[in-house]
Amino acid sequence: MLISAWMQRGLRPAFFFGLVSLLAGCAVVPPAPRDAGEREALLQRVWQLIDERHVDPAPPGWGDAPLRHRAAVLGASEADPEALWQALDGLAGERRDAHTRVEGPREVQRKTEDRGPSLGLGLAQLEGQWVIDRVLPDSPAFDAGLRPGDVLLQWQGRSPEDLWAEHLRDARQSSTAQARELSALRRWLDGPLGSTVALRWQNASGAVQEQSLSRRERPTPARWRLELRPSGVGVLQWNRFDVGIEAALVKALRELPPLKGLVLDLRGNGGGNFDMTKRLLDRLLPQSQPIQITQAKGGTDRQTHRAGGTAALYAGPLRVLMDRQSASGAEMLASSLQFHGRARVLGETSCGCLLGIRRHVPLAPQARLAISEMGITLPDGRRIEGQGVEPDRAVPRTLAALRAGRDEVLEAAEAELIAP
Repeated sequence: MLISAWMQRGLRPAFFFGLVSLLAGCAVVPPAPRDAGEREALLQRVWQLIDERHVDPAPPGWGDAPLRHRAAVLGASEADPEALWQALDGLAGERRDAHTRVEGPREVQRKTEDRGPSLGLGLAQLEGQWVIDRVLPDSPAFDAGLRPGDVLLQWQGRSPEDLWAEHLRDARQSSTAQARELSALRRWLDGPLGSTVALRWQNASGAVQEQSLSRRERPTPARWRLELRPSGVGVLQWNRFDVGIEAALVKALRELPPLKGLVLDLRGNGGGNFDMTKRLLDRLLPQSQPIQITQAKGGTDRQTHRAGGTAALYAGPLRVLMDRQSASGAEMLASSLQFHGRARVLGETSCGCLLGIRRHVPLAPQARLAISEMGITLPDGRRIEGQGVEPDRAVPRTLAALRAGRDEVLEAAEAELIAP
């Protein structure tokens, strides 16, 4: 049985990015920079704001960062509306965390309106090859005949290996190697609405195909689903910690039938609202326990956060699935359950991207700056930021399983839960 829900368009609540979130209030939005002098001033402003507010000590060379990025900022093409903001994001990346970032108009629109241009496919390196690991229904990729497990041979006439090396070289610095690789992959797949990509690929039968795909607008709402498998195991999956789906998740937990175990599938979950993460932990920890410690720059505003107790709704066996794209709130939930022995984690080491954003700073109409102002640790002082959540059991993916439509990570979790 599969129970799922998508947020209705037009009823989407505000979505908070990062973990500790406050609205910026009625901050004045500066105009877009018009000349070299205004770009220079914006470069210095971004550096100063990050320098003043970032929770962690500045890395070596941070003081010279504006000089290293000055040419890119001043030389950003006016014909490309994203070029300036990407150049400034390169400066933000020198703090080496995924949350501190500059977002331009396309990214802001994608996040605030839950829509954006898409080819409808995902890419992954498996067994020494670049393969299509995800194809969304009713997408350019699906319509072209691409399927999970197809091997990518060329992208715009170039080998995927060459393209990957280029994107990885140009990617901004980030929290971990996997976070930087994720940023590079997003840049690879990203592009303006209507832009076309020529692909050449080999399908599972060995046939080589070629076709051009045009990016189409696609809604990207918060979503969740509950699957009740014949084995007696439940699988609860959601793609981000958005308060708009919190009530549905809590209702699903409250109305669970008797189960042999529950799997929380957080693969690809990029996090979201800090308080929602705490409230879900309330529903999963049978006793009130410390889960995370937060503090601001210089150790100020230190707080120990607790969860669990009388609000718990599910006390049965738990497994959590993670991958390299599991970040932020997903890492907070998984690490807290793992720390207290409440759940085993299976899959891959997570993103290692767990810091807190208090607010966004407007830089221009439809452009903004996020700064990691809150550090987050486990009760014993260990940081997930820069490390990731290590799985109790690593489960690698294989090309054969991908082509067969099998989910090896979920199969491993299910086998553990039904084992006598």
